[in-house]
Amino acid sequence: MGTWKELSLGRRRFVATAGAGFGASVAGVALARPALAAPKPEKLLFMADNAPWHGTMMQDAAPAFQKETGIRVEFTQLPDDALIVRYKSELSAKSSSIDVAQIGTSWVSWMSPHIEDVTQLMAKADNPYAADFGWDDIVPSVRQIGNYDGKQIGIPYRLTMAILHYQPEVLKQAGFDKPPTTWDEMLKTAIAITKAGDGKRYGLGFCMREGPAMTDQWATFLYSNGGRFYDAKTHEIFVNQPPGIEALQYYGDLLSKYKVVVPDAVTWEWDEIIAGGQNDRYGMTITLAPSGTMLNDPKLSKTGGRWAWTVAPGAHQPDQSRTFLSGWSLGVPSYSKNKEWAFAFIQFIAGRYWSLRSMEKGNSPARLSVLQNPEIGKKYGWPPAAAQAVNTAITSPQDPLYGAMELALRPGISRVVMGETNAKSALDQVAGNWQRIFRRGASL
Repeated sequence: MGTWKELSLGRRRFVATAGAGFGASVAGVALARPALAAPKPEKLLFMADNAPWHGTMMQDAAPAFQKETGIRVEFTQLPDDALIVRYKSELSAKSSSIDVAQIGTSWVSWMSPHIEDVTQLMAKADNPYAADFGWDDIVPSVRQIGNYDGKQIGIPYRLTMAILHYQPEVLKQAGFDKPPTTWDEMLKTAIAITKAGDGKRYGLGFCMREGPAMTDQWATFLYSNGGRFYDAKTHEIFVNQPPGIEALQYYGDLLSKYKVVVPDAVTWEWDEIIAGGQNDRYGMTITLAPSGTMLNDPKLSKTGGRWAWTVAPGAHQPDQSRTFLSGWSLGVPSYSKNKEWAFAFIQFIAGRYWSLRSMEKGNSPARLSVLQNPEIGKKYGWPPAAAQAVNTAITSPQDPLYGAMELALRPGISRVVMGETNAKSALDQVAGNWQRIFRRGASL
């Protein structure tokens, strides 16, 4: 591997000197302005969610692309639910307004008919960024987040999984020399941290607002107890079986019974979980691995430099640790009038150089060569835990009905978190709603 110093050089010097660090020579890559056959547009419209990890893409890579090509990239950012609504409206109308689409793992089924196959786009790409794109550096298990039914509609850009973020000194002050590896250990540690925090710092922080972040965070508990959601082919429902019930009751009790979770976590999603950690509201969290960059940056965080990372605790044994494997892929809508240039931009920002640079502002690149790079691990801390978590992670559901299923699950999780009901009653109701969704889906 090239050293971090080598890898952080300017783009042109990087191409000339650091290619061997990624296991492939890039010395021959042309860096002249692209000369594609397609007419050059004035701008490209990029649809994305409103999470903060786009910093490098928007602030650094897009301006660099404009400097090299003369094409401005305009970003439209929306919360997840609003982004879904916008996509369904634009794509069903075959609108040509979107050139680059950010695609969620669980959205690939319904977006697939409207998005170009990127393997075909790669086969005919003649832009300078295609020559050393390094598709083999994105392993098949990771490619799956942008694949549906054999069609690769997106190039994976951001890989997400949950890991345990913790402050070693906070744990030590509470009487613990190592992070928890099971749920029982986590509860004991959280109780001690909360007691020592005296209302200012709690043991745990979670995204417990009734939204998509809550579902993802609870999925790690479900999977780590051997649970599953459902079988998309047979329609067998697993979520209300004993592993799911135990996982949800434990998760909800952390807040409503044991009171070891920051109370206002019921209003938190992805931005708030980061802000809470930066302001020392909790000693531990199980959340997105790349959040560690912003938690641990002294320029952004009051707790900068105090964090460490490992895989999420298993339910009863450490080797039960599991998490979801999800993320964001980048694709080209079939109705775009600028497909070649849109794909050139995707290959530009998802290539080796900008994938590595995106670590600087909170991304978790889909290239495992980056996450497994010793220099990257030394600089950011969390990548080794993320790379380890990928080995046992479970790809988030991708079937066409999951969007409706996930919406029906949120209230069940929320009611248990708020102490309004027990996990069995909540999940039995969820399972009943899911059965109706399956019946409706089969009749369409």
